[in-house]
Amino acid sequence: MGSWSIRAEIHDDAGSENAVYAPPLAGLPNGYPLVMATVPVIDWNEALTTALRQASVKRETICYAAVMMIDPFTLWEDLADLLKEKGITGVINFPPASLLEGATPSTAGVSDNTLEMDRLKWFSDAGFRLVYAASDVVAIEDTTVRLEGLVDAFLYLPPGALGLEINEKIALHAMPDTEDAKKYKRPILTPISP
Repeated sequence: MGSWSIRAEIHDDAGSENAVYAPPLAGLPNGYPLVMATVPVIDWNEALTTALRQASVKRETICYAAVMMIDPFTLWEDLADLLKEKGITGVINFPPASLLEGATPSTAGVSDNTLEMDRLKWFSDAGFRLVYAASDVVAIEDTTVRLEGLVDAFLYLPPGALGLEINEKIALHAMPDTEDAKKYKRPILTPISP
């Protein structure tokens, strides 16, 4: 499985680390809570596109771009072409719509993430690997059915994760070998140390 992290910048020296490339985090002040990534103070996909255009390195290892999947203004084909040009092999729905739309575990479910699921499926059909981010386990369970076999890992963002400080690199940890992890047959990652 290797190590995982969320990074605002990607360098060739990342080695075998699996990286979630989230350049919009660089536009938010270090030390602020991660919940700031869910506030509409930055055009997330535009910041990603700008960073990709300015990037001089082409990734050769596994890297997932953090894409806001519910953005109605993104030119999806152009973004996919740019990701491929820069060697980005995958995408993740980060920040997840459930955080942006204020869903809670009691209201989250199948109907809440249809647009995200459809967009992730579109990226998979375009040749990208997938990681699915969710703020509740109901969405993870739904994903295992709707995107069966397409997801490399899950990123679980429990409420406490939103209080973590934004910095250049946020380490992700595999959740202990629980029944859920065994049931989903994919690693479940979290920024909170288990």
